[in-house]
Amino acid sequence: MQAVDDAGLFSNVIERQQAPALQRILIAISGAALVALIVFLATLGINPTGGVPAVGAVVVMLTSMAGVVVLRRGRFRLAVLIASAGLVGAVFFVTVVYGYPAATPFLLVTLVPVILTGLLVETSRLIAVSAASGLIPALIWLLKPAMTPFVAAVQPPGDLTVVAVALFLLVLFVVTTIIALFGPVLRQSLAAALVRERELDQLRASLETTVQQRTAELQEALRIVEQREAQLRQTLADLRASQEAVRELSAPVLPVLPGVLVAPLVGAIDAGRAEVFVTNVLHAIERERAHHVIFDITGVPLVDTHVARVILQAADAARLLGAQVVVVSIRPEVAQTVVGLGVALERMRTFANLQQAISALRAALPAGVHQQSASAGVDA
Repeated sequence: MQAVDDAGLFSNVIERQQAPALQRILIAISGAALVALIVFLATLGINPTGGVPAVGAVVVMLTSMAGVVVLRRGRFRLAVLIASAGLVGAVFFVTVVYGYPAATPFLLVTLVPVILTGLLVETSRLIAVSAASGLIPALIWLLKPAMTPFVAAVQPPGDLTVVAVALFLLVLFVVTTIIALFGPVLRQSLAAALVRERELDQLRASLETTVQQRTAELQEALRIVEQREAQLRQTLADLRASQEAVRELSAPVLPVLPGVLVAPLVGAIDAGRAEVFVTNVLHAIERERAHHVIFDITGVPLVDTHVARVILQAADAARLLGAQVVVVSIRPEVAQTVVGLGVALERMRTFANLQQAISALRAALPAGVHQQSASAGVDA
């Protein structure tokens, strides 16, 4: 029994659970065959007539015990098939030899292999065993002419009531044993299946809850990301606006006298600042109707070809609007750099500082404008 219960013998969990019950059933079939053997010999005598069913009983005992041996080696289905084949073969042998109507009580035994295979193995084996059992009556009719001489020699007496009752009781005992042993196993399997189904339902519900939670968390994370993205876009927009404002403030154009503007250049001049500088100068000339613009380059640390080109471009554009450009605060090193670069600034007036330029331009103003400028300075 230990070999049957060893979990290592059966890879199928259901077969492992059914193996102990199957062993008891095979032992019960072997015991029933032994009882039938005794009944046959006691009722029909020790002669050819009683020897035919006795041989069948011996075959059933041997195949049932062979099934037990195979089962102990872990071959569950093979054990069932051996026992079923022994039952079907024994019934076939007895019924063919006895013929009708003497063989009729033995046909009841074919129910045992059908029930056994139906409960323990797959449908294809059940169909095969059922078909073999169902063919026995037909084979009796087909083989009856050939078996007539032998049947006459072993024909049993007319009254087989004892044999029929014994076979009925033995088959009833075996069928009851099969159902009694496999009923609890099947109920346990069903209960285990229901428990697993409930566990799966709980797991499914838990997974659905987890998925919903994860979905909600992902949606919340997505909402936060969208908010941050919107904030980032707003920050970038504010930064661009600030950069534009700084760029505008980095190139201011201020009126100092009627018709005179001052445009100080501070820091490094890149392409963006150069464009803003020229644009601011031209707009201020148009707005103030200026005729002079003073470029103060005191705050420019380095005057290179690019800065000189910006100054010349602004000067040319200002002249097109009717204004003259004055450059002030050219330091000695800047003057050397301009000369070394070969930049021609002779088209523009230059002064040492902003004060000299303003004084010179004020002196050039008409008298009325000069007095108006002076009174504006007093009011201020």
